Amino acid sequence: MIDLGTLASLHEHRHRLDAYCPRCGRWAELDLAAMVAAGYGERRLPLRVRCRDCGEVGRLQVRPPVPMRLDSVGWISVPAR
Repeated sequence: MIDLGTLASLHEHRHRLDAYCPRCGRWAELDLAAMVAAGYGERRLPLRVRCRDCGEVGRLQVRPPVPMRLDSVGWISVPAR
């Protein structure tokens, strides 16, 4: 089993960490590589993040890696009918 509880482990396993602002209604992808390089890799989830535009507390969502093969069924694909 892998531990996806830190920023470094999310980055290592090619996951994404996105934040949603309920006030602005916008999504932003957090730059995990930059956060790990800045020394925040060992920080554990959940983190408290704020919207860059309005300052509202954001909601985090961990997203799995997108499949690299064209014929694979991924989390963003639409099933065939």
